[in-house]
Amino acid sequence: MPRAIVHARFSPRPNAAECDSAEKQVERCRAYCRAHEYPVAAQFTDEDKSAGKPEELEHRAEAVAAVCATKGILVVYSIDRASRDMRDALELVDGLHARKADIAFVVEQIITRGPVGRAMFQNFMDYAELQRNLIRQRTSSAMRYYQANGWRMTRPDCCPYGWRPDPADSERIIEDADEQAVIERIREYRQQGMGPRPIARALDAAGILCRGHRWHDSAVRSILRRAD
Repeated sequence: MPRAIVHARFSPRPNAAECDSAEKQVERCRAYCRAHEYPVAAQFTDEDKSAGKPEELEHRAEAVAAVCATKGILVVYSIDRASRDMRDALELVDGLHARKADIAFVVEQIITRGPVGRAMFQNFMDYAELQRNLIRQRTSSAMRYYQANGWRMTRPDCCPYGWRPDPADSERIIEDADEQAVIERIREYRQQGMGPRPIARALDAAGILCRGHRWHDSAVRSILRRAD
C-alpha cells in the first residue's frame, strides 16, 4: 500500500468563508487517506501563500521531495490548493510521475495513478483553461462595451488613453480631444505600415508626450488594440 504525504495551502481572502483553513484541508485529506487505506507518513502546510507564485511554496517542495522519496501519493484538498497556474500544475504532476510518485485531489476525486487518472486530470485542466479564457474574453468585451458607451471602468487617474473623467459625472468618461488627435495620428502611422516601436519614436521626435512621458511601444500597441 503506497504511503501518503498530505499538503495544504491557505491563502486568506476578504471573505474567509471562501477558503477552508489549512487545518480543515488536512482533516479532509486524512479522511480521504483513511477511506483509501493510505497510511499518512507526513503532512505539510503553506500559510498565507499564493499558488500563483509556486516558487514561494517551500513546504510544497518539501512535500514533493518526501513523496518522491517514498514513491507514494501526494494528497491535496483540491487542484487550486496545489496550484492556480496550469503550467505549474502540469509540471508538478509530470515531475511526480517521473519519480514514480502520484498525486490525489480530494475535491475533484482524481488520482493520477494509471492512464485513466492522468487522462482525467488532463481533461480537467484543459476544461479549466477553457473556462479561464472564456471569462477573460467576456470581461474584455464587457469593458470595451462600457468604455465605448462612456462608463469608466478604472480609477479617475487611469482612464484609457483618449479619454478623461466627465466633470459632470465621476462614473462616466468623455473623449479627450487632444489625445483623440494623437490616436488618429497613430492610426495614420499604422496605415503607412509602421510598427508600434517606430510609431513611438515618431511621436517622441514630433515632441508629443504620452501624458507627460516618452512613448513606449507597449502603449502604442495597447492603443492600436483598442482602436481595432
